[in-house]
Amino acid sequence: MREEVSTSIMEQYSKTQKQEAIPLRRRKFFTLQWHVTAKCFNNCAHCYLKDPEGYESEIKNELSLSDCFQIIDDFCTTLKIWNIRGRINFTGGDPLLKDGVIELIKYAKERDIEVGILGNGELLTSQTALILKEAGVSRYQVSIDGLEETHDRLRRKGSFRETLRGLRILKEVGIPSAVMFTVSKENIKKLIPVINLVAKEEVSIFDFARLVPIGKGAQFKDELIEPEEYRSLLLKVLEEYRHLKNNGCKTFFGRKDHLWKLLYKELGLFPPLSIDKETIFSGCSIGNHLIVIVADGTVYSCRRLPIPIGKFPEQTLREVFIKSEKLNELRQIEKMEKCSHCELLQYCRGCPAVAYGFYESYFAPDPQCWKKYNNLKEKR
Repeated sequence: MREEVSTSIMEQYSKTQKQEAIPLRRRKFFTLQWHVTAKCFNNCAHCYLKDPEGYESEIKNELSLSDCFQIIDDFCTTLKIWNIRGRINFTGGDPLLKDGVIELIKYAKERDIEVGILGNGELLTSQTALILKEAGVSRYQVSIDGLEETHDRLRRKGSFRETLRGLRILKEVGIPSAVMFTVSKENIKKLIPVINLVAKEEVSIFDFARLVPIGKGAQFKDELIEPEEYRSLLLKVLEEYRHLKNNGCKTFFGRKDHLWKLLYKELGLFPPLSIDKETIFSGCSIGNHLIVIVADGTVYSCRRLPIPIGKFPEQTLREVFIKSEKLNELRQIEKMEKCSHCELLQYCRGCPAVAYGFYESYFAPDPQCWKKYNNLKEKR
């Protein structure tokens, strides 16, 4: 199989079997997002895990603990070859429902891998949190999708209070907390109130992402936030972030959505563009600094993009990341119908998963990007 993984803008990837270079010159970590189990107490209305094909396999064919240790060993080997530090985000489902997850966390941490959890608050107790801290967890992320009525309607009755309880336990034991908000038309008016809530609760990190219409979230496909409405939302959020920071708020407010870069460029807040027109500096992580494994060993470029790129243990992570024909196809960003014409191609690329969920094409325009092109046939 060929070692050269892409053309033009992706030339920083390896070109020979003897010389392999990971595209992370400006990245501190290569990240493994690992869905160690699909089991979960919640039943979220927009859950991207519950697709008709993969979910049943994840429930029935969850990897053994022995296979999981092998994944960590494989990841360590890959990191050494690429000379880059690594991070594993254990997630699910609810990763605390995975038998042996504490042993996996300790095993990874002993190998100098940074460990985070993307989970829920339901199973968090003071004792569990202390065990997680001692095992080496550096961050614990939960989701809040609105105030109590909205959040519980979207996830499960009682989930809101249990999540707040979990955040307070994390603060008590000293594990940095993170809150992620999935924004859609269903809860767009609740984003600012939740921002104020996490500031009041002294959450360490807050960020939000757009709903991707796959899995159960496909039911919201025709209810995506319109592009100009989304731009207006970002402006309001930016104003709120500044107000809170000016008043001493210590929560770090992330800018996960790549469309922040377009807004910053329009506002004159984006740094000068590099004269280097080949390197990918930031933006969508697909094919760049992230790989995803789910509970049955299927490998994805992004969990919100339902296109398998490999399978563990039949393949190593390095084999998948470098040689996967499907992943190499996804790296051909010059084929992106809209982004390829944009000066922010190396920094943004919108969300191809949203584009795929809406148009069933990875290379289609991000349907919530508000930037217009005269030579682009509008699809929406």
